[in-house]
Amino acid sequence: MTISKTFLLALSVIALGCVAQPDLSHVNVDGRNIRIEFNNSLHSRVIAKLGGEEKVIGPYTPSERITVGGNDIADFSLSWHESETVQDSLGAGRKVTITGTSASLEKMVAVTVYDDFPRMAFFDVSYRNTGETDLSVEGWTNNQYSISASPGAADPALWSFQSGSYRNRPTWIVPLKAGFEQDNYMGMNSDDYGGGTPVSDVWREDAGIGVGHVEMVPKLVSVPVAMPDEKAATLAVTYKKNQTLKPGASLNTFRTFAAVHQKDYFQILQDYSRAMGRKGIKIEPSPESAFGPIWCAWGYGRDFTMDQVYGALPIVKRLGFTWVTMDDGWQTAEGDWFLRPEKYPRGDQDMKNVRRRHSQRRFQGTALVGAANRGSGHHTDQ
Repeated sequence: MTISKTFLLALSVIALGCVAQPDLSHVNVDGRNIRIEFNNSLHSRVIAKLGGEEKVIGPYTPSERITVGGNDIADFSLSWHESETVQDSLGAGRKVTITGTSASLEKMVAVTVYDDFPRMAFFDVSYRNTGETDLSVEGWTNNQYSISASPGAADPALWSFQSGSYRNRPTWIVPLKAGFEQDNYMGMNSDDYGGGTPVSDVWREDAGIGVGHVEMVPKLVSVPVAMPDEKAATLAVTYKKNQTLKPGASLNTFRTFAAVHQKDYFQILQDYSRAMGRKGIKIEPSPESAFGPIWCAWGYGRDFTMDQVYGALPIVKRLGFTWVTMDDGWQTAEGDWFLRPEKYPRGDQDMKNVRRRHSQRRFQGTALVGAANRGSGHHTDQ
């Protein structure tokens, strides 16, 4: 029997047509308590599935974008998406990978939801230069969402957890008002002030949303919160760094997350802590002695003398304080762990005198900071 080439070609066309093509009008990523909905421009919104109800957190926004040559590239035409099961340190889950294009950039967003973290969705975002010329990248943004105030809600309609540390020591828990804006930069914002938990959160009466990153080391990101008007607030994870993206090269963002909850921010921080524990960050239980009352020498300022400390110790002990803290002014410079020789001419022996006169003492330092006047000979890194 002879089968014509025309017939075989026709069968091939029919077979190709039978392969399921993805719907390119939208993509949904469903977890047990959270759904991320993408439109065909790869803008997204978050749906909280809590208490037997679905609650729209806010409208579609250009949630993941890259800044190139001073312009935010936010619109990417949805070109493909696929789903697969995964098993990793966070447990069993489902990953949806979404691809979109914009001129000479290809964007890939992989969103993973896990059985053990039903309120969270984890994001791995990358950008590839598909053109023939270099691209000057200034930074990127992940998980920028808007949370709408509930109609008719009592004032304040929105509250927020702010993780940034600043010289003026703003409170971490704030009611949001129109015009509010805080960058929450995780680097140093001034001498002695910086760092923090890389999470921001905004909530209303029926639901809330938090964003952050789950990298294993600190990253110099911001987790800004803003409320431009009384109708809604925004939050995001942003990173600013000038770099060149060569033709064919890819840029990967940090792994970030969006999470939903009811009531205040405690649930978000608990889920974040649990996820970091799964990834390997272990926090040992605090000993009972850690909860003892503390007397701090900061009352004498940075220029305290040891005679002042020694003079206070009998009263400190009589009042029942179990810890003595040498807060600031004992170190040669920020970032150093070396005693100031003019204040402690006998070095460690002077510190042992404090221990002999009081059972417990501790020092307070600023981690991840290096001042220009650090002790010479101790470090080669700045």
